[in-house]
Amino acid sequence: MWTRPATLEELIPADVRERWNINTSTNIGWKLPTNDDAQREIADLNTIEIRYKDKLDGKIREFMKLNKIHTTHKMDDNIRVLFNWAITRGKKIRIVQEK
Repeated sequence: MWTRPATLEELIPADVRERWNINTSTNIGWKLPTNDDAQREIADLNTIEIRYKDKLDGKIREFMKLNKIHTTHKMDDNIRVLFNWAITRGKKIRIVQEK
């Protein structure tokens, strides 16, 4: 699962916190992340690539069917649903057109 740090102290390595006896907890006031924020902040290691040559809609529907994700009639809606599905699992989607 993809999460943001809740406190500033989580950004300090554990050995440094221990060495300097840092035991405070300063909350970070995050805004609710958008899909663009999530796509940028999720590590590249957690990327799902969907490769297609001719028909993007067919590839997206195939991927959604394999992963038991409900599809709609519009491709734009399917892409939105797919991106939301991935983000809730700590993943991001990259759509790649092959030559």
